[in-house]
Amino acid sequence: MKKILKFILDFSDKNHLQSIGLLILRIGASLSLMTHGYGKLIRFEERSATFMSHLSLGSEVSLSLVIFAEFICPIFILLGLGTRIFSIPIIYTFIIIVFDIHIDDPFSKMEKGILFLTIYSAIFLSGPGKFSIDSFLKKN
Repeated sequence: MKKILKFILDFSDKNHLQSIGLLILRIGASLSLMTHGYGKLIRFEERSATFMSHLSLGSEVSLSLVIFAEFICPIFILLGLGTRIFSIPIIYTFIIIVFDIHIDDPFSKMEKGILFLTIYSAIFLSGPGKFSIDSFLKKN
């Protein structure tokens, strides 16, 4: 246990610190986003009738894609598995939310969307870091 703690708390390596930062970012953002997706998932029936249809896909399909982006994708990102691939649907979803749905709303309505868009764009560009399943699979 001491060796694991010593490995995690090694603050002498800059790359190590960046990986810890990415781990914290992945976990915090993913858990936060999953709460939004879970709310949509458990209220699928009542929300699907009034949900916005995107690209003429219909409201049920559009809602299903948003649930995928807000609940399923964050699970994979939290684990660091397919991090860059699973961040793409989230980024796309929040581009639509910020620049289409809330474009005429005050900043306070757009703020969460902008934050999630910024965070997942940074995760996409930075990758998962070395504390991830992606990193483990890359080594083996």
